[in-house]
Amino acid sequence: MRLLALVTLTSLFVGPVRAQCVTTFPSNEAFTDFGVGTPGTLINNWTNLTTDDLQWNVDENGTPTAATGPIGDHTSNNTSGNYMYVETTGSTATPNKSAILQSPCYDLSQLTAPYLTFWYHLQGAQLGSLFVDMNINGTVTTGLWSVAGAQGAYWKQGWLNLAPWVGQTNVRVRFRAVTGAGELSDIAIDDVFVGNLTPTFGCTETTAANYSSAANINNGTCSYACPGGQQRVRIDLVADNYPGEISWTLKNGATNTTLASGGSTGTTLCVPTNTCLVFRINDSYGDGICCGYGNGAYAVYVDGALVVEGGSYTSFQETSFNCPPGYSCSNAVPVGLGTHTAPGLEYWYDFTPAQTGSYTITTCGLNTCDTKLWLYDMACGLVNPQPGIEGATFGDDNDGNCGLQAVVNANMPAGVTHHLRLGTNNSSCSAITFQIVYNGPVIGCMDPGSCSYEPLATVPCTGCCLVPGDPNCPDGPDLTMNQAALQSSLNLYSANITDACAPVEGCTKGLGQRYVLRFTTRIDNIGTTDYYIGSPSTQPQMFSTSNCHGHAHYEGYADYVLFDQNGTKIPVGFKNGFCVIDVGCTPGHTGQFGCSNMGITAGCYDVYGSGTTCNWIDITDVPAGTYTLVLRTNWQHTPDALGRHETDYSNNYAQVCVQITRNLQNVPSFSVVANCPVYTDCLGQVYGDAQIDCTGQCAGTAKTGDLNNDTFQTQPDAQQYVLGIHGNDVSPAACTDLNNDGAITVTDAALMVNCYSTQDAHDQDPHMIHYHPWCDFPRGWLSTIDTVDLKVGALDLVNGYVDIHIKNPNCRVLGYEFELSGLTIQNVENLAPTLQNDISVTSSLGGMKVIGLSYLDTTLAKNTSWVPLVRVHYLALTGSQVCISHITDVANDQANNVITRIIGPCLTVPNTVVLDVKAFLEGPYVDGTGLMNDALRSAALIPSGEPYTALGFPQAGGGGGEQVVTGAFDVTGPNAIVDWVMIQLRSAGTPSNVVATRCALLQRDGDIVAADGISNVVLNAAAGNYHVAVRHRNHFGAMTATAISVGTLPTVIDLRSPGTATWGTNARKTMGPVTVLWAGNAVTDALLKYAGANNDRDPILNVVGGSTPTAVAFGYYREDINLSGVVKYAGNANDRDPILVNVGGNVPTSTRTEQLP
Repeated sequence: MRLLALVTLTSLFVGPVRAQCVTTFPSNEAFTDFGVGTPGTLINNWTNLTTDDLQWNVDENGTPTAATGPIGDHTSNNTSGNYMYVETTGSTATPNKSAILQSPCYDLSQLTAPYLTFWYHLQGAQLGSLFVDMNINGTVTTGLWSVAGAQGAYWKQGWLNLAPWVGQTNVRVRFRAVTGAGELSDIAIDDVFVGNLTPTFGCTETTAANYSSAANINNGTCSYACPGGQQRVRIDLVADNYPGEISWTLKNGATNTTLASGGSTGTTLCVPTNTCLVFRINDSYGDGICCGYGNGAYAVYVDGALVVEGGSYTSFQETSFNCPPGYSCSNAVPVGLGTHTAPGLEYWYDFTPAQTGSYTITTCGLNTCDTKLWLYDMACGLVNPQPGIEGATFGDDNDGNCGLQAVVNANMPAGVTHHLRLGTNNSSCSAITFQIVYNGPVIGCMDPGSCSYEPLATVPCTGCCLVPGDPNCPDGPDLTMNQAALQSSLNLYSANITDACAPVEGCTKGLGQRYVLRFTTRIDNIGTTDYYIGSPSTQPQMFSTSNCHGHAHYEGYADYVLFDQNGTKIPVGFKNGFCVIDVGCTPGHTGQFGCSNMGITAGCYDVYGSGTTCNWIDITDVPAGTYTLVLRTNWQHTPDALGRHETDYSNNYAQVCVQITRNLQNVPSFSVVANCPVYTDCLGQVYGDAQIDCTGQCAGTAKTGDLNNDTFQTQPDAQQYVLGIHGNDVSPAACTDLNNDGAITVTDAALMVNCYSTQDAHDQDPHMIHYHPWCDFPRGWLSTIDTVDLKVGALDLVNGYVDIHIKNPNCRVLGYEFELSGLTIQNVENLAPTLQNDISVTSSLGGMKVIGLSYLDTTLAKNTSWVPLVRVHYLALTGSQVCISHITDVANDQANNVITRIIGPCLTVPNTVVLDVKAFLEGPYVDGTGLMNDALRSAALIPSGEPYTALGFPQAGGGGGEQVVTGAFDVTGPNAIVDWVMIQLRSAGTPSNVVATRCALLQRDGDIVAADGISNVVLNAAAGNYHVAVRHRNHFGAMTATAISVGTLPTVIDLRSPGTATWGTNARKTMGPVTVLWAGNAVTDALLKYAGANNDRDPILNVVGGSTPTAVAFGYYREDINLSGVVKYAGNANDRDPILVNVGGNVPTSTRTEQLP
């Protein structure tokens, strides 16, 4: 693999973007904000010259060619950091081709001791040279600093004294790379510094033998020599894009003492010569440091000799070195048949069978101390030694029927190396003697159609194959759940769960501190036939392979169910069988099954002890009470891999009743309840599966989350959730709230997506066990190890949109839901490039909520830096700032909630003014109440979009097109909506000139609010002095008498008050203590007329039918003068009389003029 490029100095400060000539010092350029590419985007006045042969490129994550170039930057020492490099791949890139990178202009006139420092990287067998040239006022001096040939795998520091140019105001640095003989000659630079510096040369690497804290320039003199009798261990590490997931330890293998540890950077240290060392590197996410999210790598050296290197692993990789033979799996001692003595308390051997067949490895009769045996058939890198036999292919600890000794009976294929681990309990042995015996091939019936078929047989027997139906056919297997093992092993344990896979695989119901009730699970086969499971490769129908930890599980091993006193199942745990093996056997029986070929031999048993991770139920969130804990195996009555059914399924259960109590701190405790009645389901069946469904019906067919009631949990249900959230018409209930959090959010929809998509993936593989926990609701948890940040990224007033950005460094994202303030939404579009056509981004017209969800289970990849997420096109701005007001939920790739944060400030909308206007309309005003009626709203007649543009009212300053936010018309009481009105800003000098408009909603108490029904009204205009007018479609408008100062803070203008002066004469009508806008202008021509041409009375008659004046018309009409929802020409509360009253009452030919300029 490629050698590493390592950092030997801490990162430098990255300065701000500079003008044409840099005058602020120190000036530091780490190329962080440059755009990666060939050549990429150069900023801050750095340029590639055009008079050379090649370009300097902005790069990250390693150059394309192995054995040359860095794989991480110098600044941050990870694969997501930028640096500049010259690529030498291709016939035109070598030899002797030049590439010149020129810095911005530096004004050195204010510096007294100017210096240039930088870091360079020249690794490769065909390298050329790197030069520093200076361009002083257009005059270039070349070769003032240079280096040639390979300089090793590490970044090194270069420097140049700029004292000769003190006082110069136009100084530019040129980095000139000259390529070598071939493609192994990449050249890179990073972290360029210009500023005052009094140089102190020396070693700046803190772990070197000659480190100097006074040194500020690393001159390459670092020494890593160790005192006599010691040797130097060097750990080199370049992190991937997620350095926070990485940790490592270096331990003394003999004492288990930690000698050094770290995160995403390495170290060097001296250790006594020949110390047994164990290096372990971990990744908390389980994807290593290469190559999904950057080509990170690590290497460990001892006195300069490479011991191990890598990067592509899962959760961890462990290597031992300088250790004696037999110390670990990686330096196991070869061993053959016969009797041997292991010299240590724990010792490793490698045994490779010469012949396929049955083998016995035993310490029985050869020792007096307590011994243990483990046998592994996987690669050492996959072996995770445990104190118990968990994870071993075969193992024994006092279950082999020979007292404290251990015995393993294993069928092994020829030529496959097995790692044999010998150990002792309580360090009771000084040495362990053991035997490896070949018992011969397995002889048996090899006819799969026979009832006596032996799947492990390699040599056929004579006359032993029986035809099905033969009276001598064995009865079959019979699995039993051991009641005594359960009851005697119960104990409460507090576990700190940091493994993200634990809740995914059903071990717990969440992360963090969990209270679990542990116990031992022992499954005996008391039948006359083996229960054969096989391996994932030979019997895939018996296994689940799509699991969080990446290994196959036998799904039917055990189910742990807690029932309350009503018989309701509380899902608290499930045990997949990672390995189902013969842990022990009753006298007269011999085990044969291990992890590579699973099963339980007749007369043998498998055990998962109470100390085994996940062999528990999670009672953290279980209320105090009495419960029945039922353990069951093969509860679906599934035949084994050969089709053989158990002879008795009634004994596949064990149970215990427990009383859970909680103290004042809500910490649980438990006690076993005596005389525990046998569990029966709601149909009265002992250990039956019938459950009360979410509607309360015993054995009912209702499925939680089936919103369209088609009896399936599918994509239409997830889509219905999203529609319901936007419409606010799905309420949390037993059949709808999938994570039981008391709210319906995008997480419920995401859980449904996870349900049907996981089910679909499960159905692609043959399977016999139908266990579907992904659709077993309620479920879900808060993933406290995942954090997702959102921020407002950009506001475009010209094109009318705002961009929302996301940073999700810890997890992939399946769905999100958030709300904005300061605008109403027109539509939304996805900006995440990897989710094009895979994610549905929705909003409601005029609303403020945005929901993004992939119905295909496609997820947004992790991002350690901000990336665009969604673009929101707005109908109108409703505030002086646009903000993310609330993040409802973000769901990760497992459809669980994560920690969310709103980062950064709101974006201020330029040229906006905020008004708090109040007015009454005469038509709906109820005299003496101080309120108007909301008959139009009650009759659902008010349109969702503003009506004024269609009626011909001129719009200005971005006004028009406003849409009501969903739910605004649902409000009742004083804040109920009466109708749409229009607000106008008019010029202070020319009041007839309308500068800006905004259509808004009028509440019963006279408040005029934005289209969301809540906010103040915002208009697009610069702060200043304006006349403010209120207009209505069938009432006269009114305008303030003088220009009023308005700005970004709400300005109150109360046209209800007689004390508020208005333009003109009698612009408003007085009704008791308040003033109202004159009603009756059905023609909307600024002239109120009862008779004559273009009068306001005749349109009312026309609407009701013209010939029958007593008729009425229902709807949203301008002719509905009193806004009752009913147009009436005659009779009580008609719309004609207010017109006559307002023109004078006695003289119908009189008129009244609207008082607006």
